[in-house]
Amino acid sequence: MTVASEKLTLLRQEMINASVDFYYVPTRDDHNNEYVPAHWQRRAWLTNFTGSYGEALIGLEGAYFWTDPRYTLQAEQELNAHEFQLMKQLQGVSAPVSQWLGENAFNCTVAVDPRVISMSQRYQWSETLLRVHGELTAVPENWVDAIWKDRPPLTLDNVRILDVKYTGLETTEKLLFVRDAMKAAGAETLVISQLDEIAWLFNIRGNDIPFNPLVISYAIVTMSEAILFLHLHCIEQTSLPYFAAQNIALKPYDQFAKALQQLSGAVWVDPATTSWWVELQLGQAFLIKQASPIILMKALKNKTELKGMREAHRIDAIAVVTFLQWIENHWRDGIDEITAADQLEKFRRADPRCKDLSFSTICGFGDHGAIVHYHAMPETCHKITDKEILLLDSGGQYCEGTTDITRTIHLGTPTADQKKHYTLVLKGHLALRHTPFPEGACGEHINTIARQPLWEAGMDFGHGTGHGVGCYLCVHEGPQRISYGATGVPLQPGMIVSNEPGLYFTGQYGIRIENLCEIIEKIPAKKCLTGDIAFYGMADLTMVPYARKLIDVSLLSAQEIKWVDDYHQSIYDLLEKELAPDVREWLRDQTQAL
Repeated sequence: MTVASEKLTLLRQEMINASVDFYYVPTRDDHNNEYVPAHWQRRAWLTNFTGSYGEALIGLEGAYFWTDPRYTLQAEQELNAHEFQLMKQLQGVSAPVSQWLGENAFNCTVAVDPRVISMSQRYQWSETLLRVHGELTAVPENWVDAIWKDRPPLTLDNVRILDVKYTGLETTEKLLFVRDAMKAAGAETLVISQLDEIAWLFNIRGNDIPFNPLVISYAIVTMSEAILFLHLHCIEQTSLPYFAAQNIALKPYDQFAKALQQLSGAVWVDPATTSWWVELQLGQAFLIKQASPIILMKALKNKTELKGMREAHRIDAIAVVTFLQWIENHWRDGIDEITAADQLEKFRRADPRCKDLSFSTICGFGDHGAIVHYHAMPETCHKITDKEILLLDSGGQYCEGTTDITRTIHLGTPTADQKKHYTLVLKGHLALRHTPFPEGACGEHINTIARQPLWEAGMDFGHGTGHGVGCYLCVHEGPQRISYGATGVPLQPGMIVSNEPGLYFTGQYGIRIENLCEIIEKIPAKKCLTGDIAFYGMADLTMVPYARKLIDVSLLSAQEIKWVDDYHQSIYDLLEKELAPDVREWLRDQTQAL
């Protein structure tokens, strides 16, 4: 394998040949995927950093690497400190690469593959560089690809049609909504490059992206046509009648650029997700630059999707409860973080309805639990014992929906501090779950609710409180989220969000409790005494008990105790007939009234 220094030498030669001072290598791929196929993992190959997020900037002299607190420890271990300077950033905000360039790139040329930088990012960087007499330039060939001799091929699978019994709406119906939005925006054409938007609109799923059931594709929608650009060999003959019935034209993936170049008139592109490369092809068009109409349509689940999400969580709960009972009885057998995660995956996949995991399982024991996005490695993983806390964050993909659950447990006798910390996290989790909020409230407005018990104790956590989740799509989905950063997106009935406060003590342990919840109406507008406004709230989808052993009941109010008891009773009522006898007995014990 080529070492980082050799790779940088080869890359710098490309830069010298083109008279470029810096070359930007982000995690982002051609479709802005969160999970990047091996074929497009250029940043990982170049830097040897295997974490899922990080941005590299290569200069003729030095090389710089930005990542956030989730991966700082991993970056320190995997990067060659002689080659890369680690530049720390805050989680939940973009890497401040352009700010650094604005202070250090006077009179410099910065090059990038335009496929891996969004239109919005390009505008911001160009403006910053202009102030220091610099320039951002697009290069037609990705220079990492040019020097990556053993690059994995793009792995593609057959396209699957997702039945309307799961989607609730045919593509023809969704296209009516999209075209109404286009008409309102004055757009004649909509260009789509986000894979989950394409999957949702055309009711297709695939296996082209790790953990996300997506198809590598592009799409163009006009008032009369819907064109799907993809690798045609992935379409089975038996699927062709579906596309014909839905009035979807199929064209080769590599004809997308030519189709863009032929577009004129008003073309709608989402500058936050559409690449600079797409913009460069649209030279004859007038661009309408605003968020894609599909984002909110996809986020607001219909009745069929919500029913499916509840069923997916019931199926998933059986696997997770079975695992929790199993690990209590088998940890003495030499189980470690990797074998525990593997066993949980086996329990999920025991049900044929499980199509995949929704992300790589985070199984952190003891101090590893304090690493928010920990990934266990064979040479450093911990054996699981009854001496410390175990944090397990995992999820599954089902045709019915997508799951994401975190449970924190202790297999022995927890300390008073561990119980206190767990219970404070639980109090925040319960408060967010049960507090109504007015119509129009955004995630940033209710973020405080989950953090208040921790703040009162002088503690906080560094990640978001909640994210949106797709329906048999991506486990992280916008536009809604619950966090410090302003989103400006009101939470609405039909949205799915996670509720996941936590606490992390470096070198000791981590605690996180995560349920997925549906946003529902709690108080109709006609019952509001102070104005015609509805109040919304959350309903749990996740149906797995909390860790009784870690709950300090003396810290809970009578109302909080009732909330836990009612939740636990509903879990037992839902699952009791589905479980093996020994697992059912375990669940009965875990769901007894506090």
